[in-house]
Parts: sequence; structure tokens; C-alpha cells
Amino acid sequence: MASPQSALGYSCIASLLLTGADRALHDIEAAMTAILGMPFVDAERVVVGGVSRGGALSVAYAGTHPAQVRGVINFVGGWLGKPCPTMGSVNRTLFNRGAGYPGESLWLHAENDAYYSLSHSRENFTAFTAAGGKGLFHEFVLPAENGHWLPAFPAAWSTSLEAYLKRIGLPGSQQVASPSIGRTTNKVLRPGG
Repeated sequence: MASPQSALGYSCIASLLLTGADRALHDIEAAMTAILGMPFVDAERVVVGGVSRGGALSVAYAGTHPAQVRGVINFVGGWLGKPCPTMGSVNRTLFNRGAGYPGESLWLHAENDAYYSLSHSRENFTAFTAAGGKGLFHEFVLPAENGHWLPAFPAAWSTSLEAYLKRIGLPGSQQVASPSIGRTTNKVLRPGG
């Protein structure tokens, strides 16, 4: 019997999922080759980042191409979401590819994420750091019903992002006053704790 995922063109089969992630990583490599060849790009200051699958790919790419990357930003990242039973193993496999990146990465997650619960995302981060990865994990509470919308709430995460950019020696943006978005909290999980 076909799963609801397969009816949408998705699969819960780990080998197929990781093959798809590999194709996406090859696409990123091609794009990075083009970007780094542009005369106005400072190859010493490249930061990769993405949302959802893009967040997971950014971490994995940095681990396999550490010389190309100055920083890594993972917004609500993962490759496979609920309800696949292979979700944990697939996501940890992909994130662990990023453990070879010698710098620190920034992980931004929120409560009530419809795809990747905070406990699942914390487990991914714990596995990543146990494999040798370095990073900071920030978690937020948003005034939204779905924490996967975190990127739409820069007032919640912009301070964390600015601090990360400063820590890796890059200039941040000029602070722009942003409207209050209601109740937000920011807890940080550090490697090993």
C-alpha cells in the first residue's frame, strides 16, 4: 500500500532520500563554483544558509567543503519530516556530514514546528556535536501556530544572527527598528549540554 508521502512524490525510503540530498548538494556545489568565480565575491567571507531542507543542506555542504565557507546558518532545518519512521536516521545522517566543518554553525529553531519538533531538532544537534560539529542551537517561541515560519519573524532571531556574524568576524547589518511580535523567548543549547 502506498504511503500518503509517495502519493505526493515523496518517499520514506532512506536510500532514495539521501540520493536526493546528494543531488541537491551537487547543485549547490555547481552554484558555489559559479558564485566564487564572480569578480565581486570575497571568497573569504562566504556564509551559506537555508530554510528547512536548505538549512540541512547548508550544514552538510559546509562539512564537505569547509574551505569555501566562513559561516553556516540553519533555519528550522531537516530533510525529512513527519510522519516517516526514517525521519531521525535520515536527518542525522545528513547533519553529521556537516560535522567536518571546523567553524561554528548557527541553528535557529522554534516551538510548534509542523515538520521538525524541537526535541527532534535538538537530537539532530546533539548527534551533530557528538560527531565533532560545532555550533549554537537557539530555540524560540513565536506568536504563530507553526514554528516552521520562524524566518518570517526576524525580530525573534536577528539579535542571535548579528551576534553570530560578529563572532565569526563578519559585519552585521545596521539595526533597523522592528515592531514587537509578541511573546518570544530564546534559549540556547550549547554542545554537550
